[in-house]
Amino acid sequence: MGEAKKRGMAISLSDYTMGVGQGWSVDEVLRDNPDLQGSVLNADHKDADGGQELRWQLPAGTLAVSAYRLDGGNLVADSTTDLRRSLQDGALKWRAPAGRWRVVAVRADRVVPLLDPMHPRSGGAYASKFFGQFADRHPGEGGHGLNWFFSDELEFRVHGHLWTARFADEFRRRKGYDIVPELPALFMDTGPRTPKIRLDFSDVKVALTEEGFFKPVFEWHQQRGMIYGCDHGARGRNVVEFGDYFRTQRWN
Repeated sequence: MGEAKKRGMAISLSDYTMGVGQGWSVDEVLRDNPDLQGSVLNADHKDADGGQELRWQLPAGTLAVSAYRLDGGNLVADSTTDLRRSLQDGALKWRAPAGRWRVVAVRADRVVPLLDPMHPRSGGAYASKFFGQFADRHPGEGGHGLNWFFSDELEFRVHGHLWTARFADEFRRRKGYDIVPELPALFMDTGPRTPKIRLDFSDVKVALTEEGFFKPVFEWHQQRGMIYGCDHGARGRNVVEFGDYFRTQRWN
């Protein structure tokens, strides 16, 4: 940087190899802040005929268990039965009413390592652990000798529907209803409400991701007069990267 300044120039740095699982800064963040790990939703189902008693030992992390009436292999709209009260010590015991039913169980599987961008401290921890090391060693050079950082192929290791412990409460506060019994709609068509549930889920997920990660990283640079650029994996061709590519990348 000193040599660059002699020539009227500045330097910039890329965060390449910053990805989760590469053994560098992000993994140090996760090691020091295990609460920044996250989970991904998965679903299983079993079918039952009317009068049949369904017994199902469900895995740890099960969030929702709902039954839907079937008609020729399709789920009947507005036939949802929330079976969470039929759970005891992780085991479902339920006698199906008349007809044929599909019971769907949705669980949150912990993924390690995974950086949860919805966590309110994720962006701050990320900025401090990497960008902050350079800023601390060169105070006052932000926007001058050190003028910008570049994010290359950012990867949280989130493949699927991201879930964290606070999501249900945040969803209820923002959307006014309980998402948990509706979670099967993320995996199958449960009727006319399916598009609304999926859109609402995505909206809250992306809002929390902006608030937790992308906006704090932007503000860190903005406060120091620095530019933050990016060249992420799909280069904008995957519009659902990070939940909503353009909504999240407006902070870069």
